Amino acid sequence: MLALLLLTAAIPLTVPMFPSQDGPVHLYYVDVLRAILTHSAPYAQHFQLTRFLTPYSLEYYTLLALEFVFSPIFSEKLLVAAYIFAFGLGFRYLVESVTERGSPWILMGVPFCLHALVYMGFLNFCTAVAILLFECGFWMRYSAQLTGRRAAALLAGLVLLLLTHPVPAAVFLMFAGLYFVADLSCEVWNGARWSAAWRARRVPLAILAAMSLSALAWVSLFLRPGQPGAHEVNHIATMGWFDTVATELQLYPVAAFTRLGDRAGLALVLIFACLAILARIRHWRPRKQPVTLLAASSICFLLYCFAPERVNGSFYFAERFPILWALFLLVGAASIHRRRAWNLAAGGIAMVVTLALFFQQRAKVMRLASEIAAQEQLAPAPPGSVGLIVSQTRLVPDGLEFNPYMWCAVHYFRRSRAILANDPWIDVPLIMLRPAHPGRWSYLDPDSASALLIARTLEGTSARDLDFVVQMGPANGEVDRLLRREGWTLSGQSGGLMRIYRRP
Repeated sequence: MLALLLLTAAIPLTVPMFPSQDGPVHLYYVDVLRAILTHSAPYAQHFQLTRFLTPYSLEYYTLLALEFVFSPIFSEKLLVAAYIFAFGLGFRYLVESVTERGSPWILMGVPFCLHALVYMGFLNFCTAVAILLFECGFWMRYSAQLTGRRAAALLAGLVLLLLTHPVPAAVFLMFAGLYFVADLSCEVWNGARWSAAWRARRVPLAILAAMSLSALAWVSLFLRPGQPGAHEVNHIATMGWFDTVATELQLYPVAAFTRLGDRAGLALVLIFACLAILARIRHWRPRKQPVTLLAASSICFLLYCFAPERVNGSFYFAERFPILWALFLLVGAASIHRRRAWNLAAGGIAMVVTLALFFQQRAKVMRLASEIAAQEQLAPAPPGSVGLIVSQTRLVPDGLEFNPYMWCAVHYFRRSRAILANDPWIDVPLIMLRPAHPGRWSYLDPDSASALLIARTLEGTSARDLDFVVQMGPANGEVDRLLRREGWTLSGQSGGLMRIYRRP
């Protein structure tokens, strides 16, 4: 298994930089956090710290520590590699909680390490999923025998989850509740009395209740009533049942590279798991482990369908659940199937798919990373200057589930120590930073910033508060014409990826 994890980790470690959608912004905000903590210019004058700890703390403080030794780009690559090992070992721990040690099924999770949300730059969520796998395995192993030390370890894991991302923390509590009910029901099914079964489980029930109340109290500190998106529709309402389920079954929310050849390996792994379950279902007696895992998988599948796209200001809420149903399904299949032939086939399929994905993904990641890294040749902007990122569209490039070009210009801002005027999603309560003086450009995506720039320019009040504008992707002729008419000059460009205009 370690060899497959090393192979997977080689993808981020051997490219110039890890291409992700939101990753450049997180690296930029780590620089901002450092400047605020050390009271250094120029960021400390433009940003404020809202809290020292939030549910997104782990990534920022980990990168902050790594950057004492390594460059920001390499620190991010190390963090992605560390996540890959945590994910793989967490999956192994969970599988070995329901089957024999060293089962070939432990390899089935490796192809899913670099899923779409990793390339989206959601490393807090992805790291929390790895912690979730350990927590679920620990609960199944020891919930019936929770000594003081085990309870402390369980609570420490929950605290780490709550400082990383609230969604996997909620999924763990749901999983623990499902396991409690399944365990209780199986014992009663086997002839035990309800009262005796309840009394035997007072300790895990009390700990589960305490964890749930603590998690709810912590997350409530970061809820904002009336936050935009609280009542947005879900995938069922926008796409209908058939398209939503078809999208999920075709693994579009899971596979970062979406052409059929890129999704085929992941689909093969899940199809094999379903066949393994069906092959044993007629001879299978209900047991608490597979019942819990398959129930959790089904709930996560439905959550993608029914959960809103935006919650508490955060987008892509529903997209968090497909990777979870896939993982729970794989472990559920491992808990049901013990035949040697099926187990060896599971290991063989996982190895072949992992090798195929390595060659597929590395070539594509290298191409994307090389394109983005080319901007390092551009002369930096003056420190403390204020810039805006605009683009003609926010459409995801064909064949990708993420847009690596959307915020890649933030690398230029970070290298220049320039101020990003359209500081994205910093108004989300889970982020520990906010602009000291929010302006008209604050929180805008590049396409929205482009539309506002055009509107303000036509009004004659275009960009008096900006020192430069970075245009990403295909040239927007209207933006070019308006900026040139106002006397802005093209001072640098990186291929067809980005163009930098400076004010007169």
